[in-house]
Amino acid sequence: MELNNRFFKRAASLLLCLTTTGMMLFSFTARAESPDEMTLGDQFYGTGEVIYDNTSIAGVYSGPAEDVVFEIEETTTITGIWTYHWYRESIDEWEGAYVWIESEDGYVYGPWDVQAEEGQGGRENVNWYVFPYVTLEPGTYYLYDSNLSTWSYAYDTDNKGICMIRGISGGTETNNNTSLSFLDGENLLTNPSFEKGLKGWEDPDELWGTDPDTTDHEATDGECFAWPSEGASEDTYIYQDVDIDSDDIGKTAVLSAMIANFDQTPIDLARLELIFLDSKGKEIESYYQEHQDIEWGRHTITATIPKKTATIRVQLHAIRYAGSIIDAYFDDIFLGVTDEEFADIASYTFNGYTFDIPAYWGEADVYEDGIYFYGEDEDDLPAVFISIMNIEDIFDDEIYGLTDEEAIEYLESYKEWVFSYDIDARNITDSEEITIAGYPAIIYSATITLYEDDDIRMAIFMDNEYIYELMIMEYEDSDPSYLMDLDYIAASFSK
Repeated sequence: MELNNRFFKRAASLLLCLTTTGMMLFSFTARAESPDEMTLGDQFYGTGEVIYDNTSIAGVYSGPAEDVVFEIEETTTITGIWTYHWYRESIDEWEGAYVWIESEDGYVYGPWDVQAEEGQGGRENVNWYVFPYVTLEPGTYYLYDSNLSTWSYAYDTDNKGICMIRGISGGTETNNNTSLSFLDGENLLTNPSFEKGLKGWEDPDELWGTDPDTTDHEATDGECFAWPSEGASEDTYIYQDVDIDSDDIGKTAVLSAMIANFDQTPIDLARLELIFLDSKGKEIESYYQEHQDIEWGRHTITATIPKKTATIRVQLHAIRYAGSIIDAYFDDIFLGVTDEEFADIASYTFNGYTFDIPAYWGEADVYEDGIYFYGEDEDDLPAVFISIMNIEDIFDDEIYGLTDEEAIEYLESYKEWVFSYDIDARNITDSEEITIAGYPAIIYSATITLYEDDDIRMAIFMDNEYIYELMIMEYEDSDPSYLMDLDYIAASFSK
């Protein structure tokens, strides 16, 4: 195992240029399940509300000249996008096609690969769908399609592509700057990772289990996770009620969970719900977030506890779209109450990976080989930096087809090399083995000297083409608790 000398000079420069930067970063195989009991169209129209509608029943042409522009008036999770492509030639135009969204200031969400379905009169593959579940803040956005030449438009669509966007408005109520390390606080839930079966949870339909063996997914915390393993229904849920004191009124409730789904078409839906109940069990307010992705991802809801709340209900809701059971998986549930305030969470995409980061980090500076966050207030925030490098520029060995253990060995050798440069590295902790986007990874902490003593936390993983570094670096007056945000940010990575 050898590091490539050709890479040394570049990597050394990268480390020594961390003036205000730091470094970042998540494969699941799935159980075969085939029956499409619900069409893609059924899934699309059954999820969310209409956010933008540019449909037509008139005759169509191909290649719209104007962009699709839509407004988001409040924080909205985009649940589905449909574009219409009627064309005379190959019916396989949809294969490899994708759509994406771009904000007015140039930030890109996606791209997302499309799924195709037949249309009127049995015309094959003319309805293209994606189900991105990406959250957009208020603003102006553009929808783009990779196959502009086949995108249909009509005389009454303003020369814009025929499409519809659906989503869920509202959701988390959040504010201010706070480290994500609140997840290390007191967990009010009993058996939050289901290592004791469903103890502490109510299962009204008696359909839920905690054995992951038939799912081809591994638990993110311990050996078990919860899912409706005992049969099929249109939807089912489990819940746990937590009584609170009157002193908690006005504080912030934090609900967080790791969620994943099975790979099928269409994908079943997992919904995390935070519900506030009064002393008679009547609902006062509720919030939710949804997940429809085979990758594990962390979802977090924060909301102010309203007046008259006596009980907080945590509800894990699974909704079936296909197959004989509902493949919605939940693990590592957290419920806390605090008087701290929390930050809005923003989603970003870089090199095909989507991840979450507190919105107060501000907009990212994106380069070919990295993405940088400096924070809106450079006086008290650390720095975050994601970098990518071609594996062939780093290792002389052929590394395809590595076992997890072999991959960890390569990552450890890279870690040793990084700290062999004269940056006065010390207090280097042993690596913790984790998984990022399904790939083996390591995460650790250290102290380096660039200006003064700079504490860092770093994670490294590699896919089949690149090695990825993520680092958060404390500098100037930043709070060292921010360094632990790396663990939660990395858990949100999906592809």
